[in-house]
Amino acid sequence: MSRYTKRHRTTIGVALTACTALALSACSGVEGAGKTGGASTPKLTESLPPAGGEVASLRWALYAEPSSLDPIYSNDFPPMEVLANVCESLLQISPDRTFRPALAASWTNPDPRTWVYKLRENVTFHSGAKVTAEDVAYSLGRNLDKSLGSYYDGIYANVESVKATGAGEVTVRLKQPDAQFNQAMATTAGRIVGKAASEKAGKKLGRPDGGVDCTGPFKLANWSAGKSITIDRFDGYWDKARKAKPGKVEFEFIRDPAARTTAMLAGEVDGSWFVPASGYGKLLGSDKGSLYFGRTSGSYVGMVTDLKGPLADERIRKALSMAVDRKGIISAAVSGAAEPLKAPAAPGTWGYAQKELKAAYDALPDPNAPLEEAKKLVKEAGVPGEAITIAVTGSQSEMPIIGTEVKRAGESIGLKVDIKTLPADNYNALYSNAKAREGIDMIFSLWQADYPDPTAIYQYLQTGNTFNLAQWSNPEFDRLINEAKATADTAKRAELIVQAQKIAVDQVVWMPLYSPFNPLYQKKGLTGAPLASVQLNYPWAADIGTAQ
Repeated sequence: MSRYTKRHRTTIGVALTACTALALSACSGVEGAGKTGGASTPKLTESLPPAGGEVASLRWALYAEPSSLDPIYSNDFPPMEVLANVCESLLQISPDRTFRPALAASWTNPDPRTWVYKLRENVTFHSGAKVTAEDVAYSLGRNLDKSLGSYYDGIYANVESVKATGAGEVTVRLKQPDAQFNQAMATTAGRIVGKAASEKAGKKLGRPDGGVDCTGPFKLANWSAGKSITIDRFDGYWDKARKAKPGKVEFEFIRDPAARTTAMLAGEVDGSWFVPASGYGKLLGSDKGSLYFGRTSGSYVGMVTDLKGPLADERIRKALSMAVDRKGIISAAVSGAAEPLKAPAAPGTWGYAQKELKAAYDALPDPNAPLEEAKKLVKEAGVPGEAITIAVTGSQSEMPIIGTEVKRAGESIGLKVDIKTLPADNYNALYSNAKAREGIDMIFSLWQADYPDPTAIYQYLQTGNTFNLAQWSNPEFDRLINEAKATADTAKRAELIVQAQKIAVDQVVWMPLYSPFNPLYQKKGLTGAPLASVQLNYPWAADIGTAQ
């Protein structure tokens, strides 16, 4: 999972001017194949030609500096982009969204509550130490240590124990069947670090002065705080057939969206994910490189953070959602590079039972309704006595525009809405610090499903989950998602998800806005990067090289 501030992952120096009303659709556009709310819908590209030659180095733009490279605290786009190339998991999700062996050469499920992983032999960490079952058990076990506060505690909620049960074997015992746990082992939740090096680093693990010891095709070389992170090709990488093509990658932190666009147009960086939508038009016409759009499983949502304030009544939440112009947001905020969203989990999460899941999704009510219906709900509930406070940050150029539209939507139906603008670091703190969220009723975030299953999103709305910021609790929803996660039968799992999805849509604790495309900019002469949104879990930089 991944959130975007994004959470991922993001100054509000964006000119809003006319983009403050439903006429958002006239504020921007890009060349493309179709129309969405007045802006052209960019053309989707399935894949790029594979690279044939190596490159000495790459300079890659990140929109924020990672807060940590410790895997258990890396749940934001910038750190995950870096870690995907440095630290490996037991399994790997390929660009085609299938699973293949990584540090685990094979795995078995001898009974519904047990997963046994046979480790690949003769794999070494970047430090030179050999990977052992003890390293793997230690790495996974850190997610069970409540004192550490792993961001992936929800994924490990059903784990009873993690043990080294042989020289190259690790056994995970579950409290109850969990069909999703093995898929999560292909994500950051399954990243493996060296035990000795990690214990030596202590609280410095994952920080500029502590580093991280992993097994990926690149190793951490230097972290210049506030400026850049450099990773070097690891010549001892176990998969010789997938040797990294770049000799090194320098990740440069460029917070300002306009500055990132300028750096790409000037040829000062070789590429970037999460390209600012404000730069699409210029980048599509650039002779320095190419801008591509791939498919994603992402959901951009408004997350209610307080159910005791002005958004306590679900009728107020529904009315606000009804009044928001999603097509206008897509046009103005992301230049048409997205599709309107009807539920927290986007269609890109449907890895099975697609016909059934699509039918249920299509049957959901249109989140946009006549303004009079929204006003009626407000009248029934009564106008809250205090203003709804929404927080935004400008390190992602779309967020101020979205915040402005939500404010306009609320005021159009009689609600009072205030916008609180925060620096990127303060905004990111809202996800982990309840005190920082005091006085804030809604924030915005993009979430990616790390594996193709709607439960990868809906688990975050379960009672007690770290990212259920509003502390919403619905026992029936919890039961349905727990049963879905435990059900190996995908048809039955889809039935359970459909029921849980209806509850989530009705309650509007996460207000669905849109499902974005996956923008990638690459400098002229480079190819090979995957366009599907796997860059948070797959070692994408290793594939980039010259066309010949």
